[in-house]
Amino acid sequence: MLKAPLFFILFHVLVCGAVAQDTISVMYYNLLKFPDEIPGRITDLRKIIGYTQPDIFVVNELTDESGAVAILNEALNVFGADHYSAAEYVDGTDTDNMLFYNNEKLGLIDQVQIPTGLRDISGYKLYYKHPELGPSSDTIFLNVFGIHLKAGSGSFDQRKDEALVLKYYLNDMDIPENIIAGGDFNFYSGNESGCQAMLDGADVYLFDPIDQIGNWSNNSFYADIHTQSTRTSSFGTGAGGGMDDRFDLIFLSEDALYNEHGLTFLEGSYQALGQDGDRFNESIVIPFNPSVPDSISEALYYMSDHLPLSLSLVTDYTVSVNNAPIETKLKLYYNTVENAIILNQTIPSGSLQIYNATGSLFGTYSVDNNQRIRLNERLAPGIYFCAGRLCKEQIGFSFLVPD
Repeated sequence: MLKAPLFFILFHVLVCGAVAQDTISVMYYNLLKFPDEIPGRITDLRKIIGYTQPDIFVVNELTDESGAVAILNEALNVFGADHYSAAEYVDGTDTDNMLFYNNEKLGLIDQVQIPTGLRDISGYKLYYKHPELGPSSDTIFLNVFGIHLKAGSGSFDQRKDEALVLKYYLNDMDIPENIIAGGDFNFYSGNESGCQAMLDGADVYLFDPIDQIGNWSNNSFYADIHTQSTRTSSFGTGAGGGMDDRFDLIFLSEDALYNEHGLTFLEGSYQALGQDGDRFNESIVIPFNPSVPDSISEALYYMSDHLPLSLSLVTDYTVSVNNAPIETKLKLYYNTVENAIILNQTIPSGSLQIYNATGSLFGTYSVDNNQRIRLNERLAPGIYFCAGRLCKEQIGFSFLVPD
C-alpha cells in the first residue's frame, strides 16, 4: 500500500546503456461515431492515448475528417509530443477507418481502400525505421488492415462475404507478409462463417494470436476477452448490456507469429484495455476495476461502448543508445514534502514537461545527472501529463494527484 507523501508511482522502460529488441505496439478502437455521437469525447480519448501510447493506432467509426484531425492534434500530438502522423483520410460509404502511427519508428508507404457490400476495408503498408534501413532497402514491412463488418445477429452471410473480400485481396498481394487485420468484426462466435472465412478462407491463413476461437457471446467462460459493451445502460446510439461479446479482434498472419519476416507476436501482450475478467454483463466501471486507474476506466466508459484492443510485436532489429549505466526499469514518484518528482536512479540528461488536464503547461524541467526534479509550484489535485526525453528516449505518461 502506498502511503503519504507518495501520491503516485510511474513505470517506464528505458533502454539506456543497454541493447534491446524494439517493440511495436498496435491498438484498434471502435470510436462510436466519432466525433458526432457525444461532443467533448476527445478529452477521454486523450487520456486513453496518454495511458497506452500505441505506435500504430487504427480506428473504426469515424464520421468525418474533422474527427481524424482532432485525434491527431488533440489526442496524439499533445503535451509536447509531435511524433504521430496520420494516413490520408478517405470518406467512404457509411463510417470510416483511419490509421495513425509513430513516425519515429514507422513510415507509411501506401494505402488502399477495399470496397465491400457495406463499408470499405482500409489497408496500410508501413515499414519499420532503423538508422541503417529505409523503404527502398532491406527493412521490415507491415500490412495493416482496418475492418468494420456488418453488425446484427442476422447478418452472418454478409459478414462472411465482406471477410472474403479481404482474403481474396490478400491472395493477390505479391508478398502477403506481416499481416495485421483488426477492428470490429461483429462476430458472435468464432464458429460463424465470417470468422472461419477470416481464418481459413482463400489461400492466406490468419490466426487468433491467443487461440480463443469459441462461442463468445453471453458466455462467461470468455469473460476476460469480451470487448463490448462498456455500459450496462445504453446512451446515445451505444449499446448497453455490459461486457458479453468479443466483437473486436486482431488477426495475425503466420509469419508474424513465428518470425518469418522480422516480427514476432509478443506473448501476453494481447489485451482489451480495462478488461480484468470480472466484467461479465457488467460495465467497465462497476464493480470497481483495479486493472486501470479510475480516470482511465471512466474515460473508457464515456468514450465508446467498445474497449480498445492491443498487442505488441517484437522486431528482429536491436536498438542501442548511449552507454550510460542506466537500469532498464525507471520508477518515479511525487513527494509532497519536497514538492519534487523523485527518480529511482540517476539520469545523465533529459527534460520533462508537465501539463494539467486542460493541456496548459505547468512547467518544463531539466534533468542533469540527478534523481530529483524540483517543481516550481505544488501540484493541485487532478490529472497531469508528462512528456519529454530522458536518456535520449521519448517518454510520456499520465498520473493522478488525488484530493
